Amino acid sequence: MRRFRVLILASLACLAVLTLASSAPAGDFADSPCSGEPTKLCPTATVGQPYSITFALKEPGDGCPTFSVDSGAFPPGLTLASDEGATRGAPTQAGSFTFYIKVTYTCGTGGKSPGYFSDQQYTINVNPGAPPKPKLTVTTPSLPDANVNQPYAPPGLTASGDTVNSWTLAGGTLPPGLTLASNGVISGTPTQGGTFGFTVQANGNGTSDTRGLSIFVIAPLELQSLTGKKAPTTGWTAKKLVNASLLTGVKAVGGRAPYTFSFAGAMPPGITLNTATGAIAGAGTFAGRFESTVTVTDAAGAKASVPWRFTILPLLDFAKGKTLPQGKVNRPYSAKIPVRGKDARTAQFAISGDIPPGLDLDETTGRLTGTLLEKGTYRVHLYAFSQSGAPISKPFVIRVRA
Repeated sequence: MRRFRVLILASLACLAVLTLASSAPAGDFADSPCSGEPTKLCPTATVGQPYSITFALKEPGDGCPTFSVDSGAFPPGLTLASDEGATRGAPTQAGSFTFYIKVTYTCGTGGKSPGYFSDQQYTINVNPGAPPKPKLTVTTPSLPDANVNQPYAPPGLTASGDTVNSWTLAGGTLPPGLTLASNGVISGTPTQGGTFGFTVQANGNGTSDTRGLSIFVIAPLELQSLTGKKAPTTGWTAKKLVNASLLTGVKAVGGRAPYTFSFAGAMPPGITLNTATGAIAGAGTFAGRFESTVTVTDAAGAKASVPWRFTILPLLDFAKGKTLPQGKVNRPYSAKIPVRGKDARTAQFAISGDIPPGLDLDETTGRLTGTLLEKGTYRVHLYAFSQSGAPISKPFVIRVRA
């Protein structure tokens, strides 16, 4: 009977040892840097500020301790290093956070068996800290267009998030004639057309913000030559021979791109206007004088026009206003057919109709010679032939006096 009691007592002793080994005592944790019972209070943290403590053990030994948050609320923004028990980070939320730190021994040496663990309750109080500084933000999205030589008065620049003490130009260039005041008002009279980009800066109480803006200054729409010359009051002229290449045109200045070009009137056959660029090009296929008006229209609907006169010269033509001289009976007569043009020297000639008796034509030189035999009024038709153009003809009158 006594032996049975000994066995029971020995069994109870073993059970007590096992219970002690598998329990979760807190005695393994040191009192620094957190102290108190039963909950250890740690140094106070502040939202947004770096924080670092280490949950130390009294006798860490060589049991390969591993740290973890077992339960409770751990401060957001902080992390726990499992191998060393160090907590680092910057808290993101104010409040009082209570939690359990658990240490588990994995090596089974140094007096600690594998699976043995210990835990301890901790509290970290997190103060809200200083409120964040206000952030200044420029809110002006864009600026309206301006017009050359007209006063410009857009709304003042705006910003949010803090009080603006002053506005300054941080980069770029305002249109000539405009200035930026410290109160954010851009004013003046622009003197030059174009797009001008710049950066404005709002200055607050220890904070600032910048934004890139631009102002488009509209100049009066007008047409200029390709070399930048303004059109004379009578417009422009162009003169070319038949089949000779012509390259000219107009360009738009001012207004708002894109531009569209058009014409009204007559353009020489073979010559066209490029409606996108304003270029006038081609080769006239017919001689004559052609009058047209070229117009440009900008993106806003504004228009500007200029007259054009095109003269396409023939390669061979009868001289204007020229006639054949009078002759006398029994007197020598000599006259040259009055032609002009590039092909006049190489032209061939012919005559038909009522030819005065005694008159002959040299078909190569175009000269009429001979001794006139009878008086009268003779109506003839003279012809000129060119190798590079169509033949021409014209009626003439030769008067022979007695």
